Amino acid sequence: MTSRPSSSVPLRVAIVTLGCGRNEVDSDQLAGLFHRDGATVVDDPRGADVVLVNTCTFIAPAKQESVDTVLDACQLKDDGDTRAVLVVGCMAQRYPHELADAIPEADAIVGFDGYSRLPVIAGDVLAGRPVARVVGVGGPHPGSRPARRDLPLLVAPSGAPAGAAAPQDDLDRIPASGPRFPMRRHDGRPWAYLKIASGCDRMCTFCAIPSFRGRFRSRPLDEILSEAAWLASAGARELVLVSENTTSWGKDLPGGRGLQPTLLHELAQVNGVDRIRLMYLQPAELTPVLLEAIASQPRVASYFDLSLQHVSGPIVERMARSGDHQRFGAIVRRIRELDPWAAFRSNFIVGFPGETEQDVEVLERFLEEHVLDWVGLFPFSREDGTPSDDMPDQVPDGLAHERFLRISELQERLADEAARRFVGRDLEVLVEAPAGSDGGAPSGRSYREAPDTDGEITLVARDTRTGASRPSPADLPAGRTVTARVVDAVGVDLVAAVGSTGGSGGG
Repeated sequence: MTSRPSSSVPLRVAIVTLGCGRNEVDSDQLAGLFHRDGATVVDDPRGADVVLVNTCTFIAPAKQESVDTVLDACQLKDDGDTRAVLVVGCMAQRYPHELADAIPEADAIVGFDGYSRLPVIAGDVLAGRPVARVVGVGGPHPGSRPARRDLPLLVAPSGAPAGAAAPQDDLDRIPASGPRFPMRRHDGRPWAYLKIASGCDRMCTFCAIPSFRGRFRSRPLDEILSEAAWLASAGARELVLVSENTTSWGKDLPGGRGLQPTLLHELAQVNGVDRIRLMYLQPAELTPVLLEAIASQPRVASYFDLSLQHVSGPIVERMARSGDHQRFGAIVRRIRELDPWAAFRSNFIVGFPGETEQDVEVLERFLEEHVLDWVGLFPFSREDGTPSDDMPDQVPDGLAHERFLRISELQERLADEAARRFVGRDLEVLVEAPAGSDGGAPSGRSYREAPDTDGEITLVARDTRTGASRPSPADLPAGRTVTARVVDAVGVDLVAAVGSTGGSGGG
């Protein structure tokens, strides 16, 4: 970056990420972009010259958290070393001018189309050159497609030296040969998100994502496999596949959604990858072939993140989705026929417009009958520009919150019950946190727990003389997979002893 104030001191850049796994991938890619340009990416914003805030706008609390985080970052310009604050992410794309007006302390609001120019924008701010307050905010909306993919993994064109900027046309593909530069940072942790698509074509009445993320667009299989191999070489043993709607992958590629089992099979062959996990499964698009592929592939976690949102037919219909408690129940039963030990996650919105007491009771009965391992609950949040914002029969906030607490209490009991059924089983646990210097036990995750959203497994050692479990100071480095028998459940979290044998494993 030509505008760096001193060539002898690398620019320090911190990226604060809010929201979902898709944003995490975007932040990793932005980190790679700055790294390619010679900057040092740091974890602590207080020691950074430039702070990027990757915002979320999914629901009202996420918007408020994003605004608060941007304000905190701007305060560092007075209290610390920070000299530039750039706002990126979904909120920057959706509300660019509102943010620019509301937070004049932020130096620029940068939309998706401006990501490739971020190092230059940061350099201009630091050098005191004029910078537009809003940069790179195009107009993706339902019915349009983004002009290119946002920040592919590899950008150096064939024959170009590492670190050279790629022409715009090269940002959409991986070079067939020649020097390749991974335009993504991976911090060495034993798992990584792998984005397989962007955008969404569904028109759920509560969701604004298609209005600013654009139409659904799959990444090609070879590009995904190349990134998977790079992540594995950087230490990722588990790959978590994410997109706005993972079960749509392939529909816009030759071969269609029938490619999905091939994707899983090919990822399972990547050297160094021990586990593959799929997130954000749309039940209306789940095919028998995909279910069987997930359940049968040893390296694919038997973990089903079903995007249900509600189970009462009238509410699902008002959400412009399809299905009801009977159809969704049939999916859960079919999965458990394929694998009785399959783990389930889903999210539900309570207090949606028109929701009645009967609708809530249908949801309660569904949860009690099917006992899902993990459930995210959200009171309905009105979103600007969505059909549900103007729907009649809005549920009062107080009543929606009351229903939220009621379902939360029920699900807490059911989740504890789901966790206890694992006691006595052997699980393959990917160690994420080694034993601490304070004597704390190492911890990790099995196929049952997704990173960021679910619980964890504390690893202990079994005393061979007494059979008792005790905290383990054993050398279990992050990234190692160990077999451990579950000896206890503490709420939704498990405690497992390393080195025992017997029992049955999980997918």
